[in-house]
Parts: sequence; structure tokens; C-alpha cells
Amino acid sequence: MVTILIFDHQSICQASISIRLSRVLPESTQVVDCATEAELARLIANNPGATLFLGQISLRSRIMKLAQEFSCPVVWIAERKDEYLPLVNQPAIRGIMFRTATAADLEECLNALWERRTWIQSVNNPDIATSSRQTKWGLLTQKQKQITSLLLNGVQCKEVATQLGTTCQVIKNSVVLIYDKLGVGSRYDLLKAFLEFPTTCESASMELRGPKM
Repeated sequence: MVTILIFDHQSICQASISIRLSRVLPESTQVVDCATEAELARLIANNPGATLFLGQISLRSRIMKLAQEFSCPVVWIAERKDEYLPLVNQPAIRGIMFRTATAADLEECLNALWERRTWIQSVNNPDIATSSRQTKWGLLTQKQKQITSLLLNGVQCKEVATQLGTTCQVIKNSVVLIYDKLGVGSRYDLLKAFLEFPTTCESASMELRGPKM
């Protein structure tokens, strides 16, 4: 039986998501609304591999550690104004959705998770400049994608150089080219641009998890 655990400090939103999920899930799926973080922690431990829909939980909380420990993919329930920078280094987070997500969005999200793909809900009016970076991603060489992957995972230039068997200066030169191709000016902008657009994120999902060395 597939188990989905839902917890959001905004109880009305939690109930709404639960109702929308029930419309798209088969009857064999168990959906549990958790009243407290303590209850959620207990259910995670008792249901390894369960899918978690979480809203307004600290990224440093015990819940996020348990999600990783028990191999529970997390769908992050975000406000539209949220910045995604804190999310990129959270290996448990496999999806990002807004509170306005429709039943169709939820179905698409679940299908992606079950196919082991990352999923991010589309925004209605993407910024043109950032949208163009989505296309520019394809201009990166495989080596540049590897470097970008490591940067997205919080690895510093010196360690990137060590992992790729080159010098720190070569990596810094490559980073300049990467920023130029993607139209960003800093690592922060790189992280934000990478996660804001589902097409970019999907096309680079393997790189986001890091290259195999």
C-alpha cells in the first residue's frame, strides 16, 4: 500500500491538499493528515518510503532528517513568493508545489515522483530573462554541467577542482563561462534560476543529483 503523509502548519491548506489528493489517488493509497510534527515523525518511522507533503517546516528540523533517513521523498508546499535557495541542498525534496496547486498538478507531481523524477509546479507568467536561461542550459558542455551540478549542491570551487581532477583556477574560469551562458551573476542567481523553471530542472535533474565520479 502506498502511504502519503501530509502536514502543514496552515491546517486549512492541509485539509485542502488532502481533499485534492483524494480525487486523483487510487483507493489503495493511504492518505494521512498529521496533526502535529510529533505524530508525523512517528508515522515516518513506521512507514519508510512514504511520500511526504510538507508546508512551513524548518529545513533544519528533525522531520527533514527523518525523511532522508527513511527514504521518504518530500513535496515542499511553498508560497509563490518563496525563494528556492534553501531547498537546493535538501536531498529529500523531490517536488515543489504552491498552495494553489490543482488536482491535475498533484497528479502530475505524483507521477513524476513515482518515476523518480524531480517535479516543480509551473508558474503562470515566467520572467522572460530567466526563461531564456532555460534554453541556454542546453549550451553548456557536459563538463560545465558537471561543475554546475556540484555548485548547486553547495560544493566550493577548491573541492570541485579536486573531484574533477583539475585546478581551482580552471574551475573559476569555467564558472565565469557558465554564468555568462546562463545569464547569471552569482551562485545565488544560478541556484534561483535553475530551480525556478521546471523544464530546466527536469532536463538537468541527473546533473542536480551530482555526476558519478
